[in-house]
Amino acid sequence: MADFTTIRSMWNSGTDGTPVWNAVTFGGSAGQQEIRWCATGAGSATIGSAAWPQYSRPVATGAVPELWYFTSSDNTGGVKVATYDGNKTFANVACIDYDAVGTYATAPTLSAWGDNTHVAPVRGTQPGAFAGSPIINGAVPDTGASSGVATSFLKGNLYGDDQTANPAAGNAGTTLLVTSGTDGSVSPGAAAWLATWQSLMGAVQFITHRRTPAATTAGKIFFTIALFSGPGMSLGTITPVITFTYSFV
Repeated sequence: MADFTTIRSMWNSGTDGTPVWNAVTFGGSAGQQEIRWCATGAGSATIGSAAWPQYSRPVATGAVPELWYFTSSDNTGGVKVATYDGNKTFANVACIDYDAVGTYATAPTLSAWGDNTHVAPVRGTQPGAFAGSPIINGAVPDTGASSGVATSFLKGNLYGDDQTANPAAGNAGTTLLVTSGTDGSVSPGAAAWLATWQSLMGAVQFITHRRTPAATTAGKIFFTIALFSGPGMSLGTITPVITFTYSFV
């Protein structure tokens, strides 16, 4: 069995038409290898995780408009993701980059959890049991009319082809709402984004890549995310874990 020597997330510091991919390795800690959201204009390349500006809970649901990533330091070298705006406007936001050493056993999945123990979310429950639960669990009525249909505040989309070339610039899908989400797994079609964005809620609502990527072949799996907030979300330092799950042979 051979795992990948290099498999990591990458985030775009360039434009949608001319992406510049920068690695943020898995398993960040102590403020390093983090992505962070904030209000428009509030972020900075030199603000540490503990001092990162708070985002005020809104009186109505809406997307959190700005996203930054930090690679090897907590409070230096932060970069704003220029192609993130909390909407479906841009295709080239993020990707999973992997080498030609490993071989996927099955199609990988993308979701998010309350923390790295990956305990099942309790949908619609605030604040929830884990640091990221206020986002992942969703809230009633913010992300669904009842606990049985509540979706995550964090939405995702994934491009159907694993490849080395970048997707065409432009919209990723057609429908992105604070209530978007389908129970179980959804998968995009060939050379296409999901038409409707998926809620990222553990194993309750998640995305499965449309196929098992080719063996021992380097490539990228492109994805994008959008974080919402609302009056029903609990306050606090909220740290969900975005999880790319794969098995190898």
